[in-house]
Amino acid sequence: MAKKMQKAFSEPVVLNWDRVIHKNARTKDGEPLGYIASEYDGFILILSSGSREHRIPKSHVEAFDGSQVFLDLEFGEVSQYIIG
Repeated sequence: MAKKMQKAFSEPVVLNWDRVIHKNARTKDGEPLGYIASEYDGFILILSSGSREHRIPKSHVEAFDGSQVFLDLEFGEVSQYIIG
């Protein structure tokens, strides 16, 4: 419970969302998901191989190291965010 509260009151992982555009995205278990094509309305749009598009809430972004975005979702969980 304390960890959830700490995350809620900590600073945002990404201060400037324009910086994540065209960066690679990885799942919590280290799997490459694709690259971030855009951000809008509290979501990031990730394009992956096979022309799949994922619309992921920004709240699932766990870390950004300047070149990659890391999600707090495992690879098996991201299928619920496929659009189109």
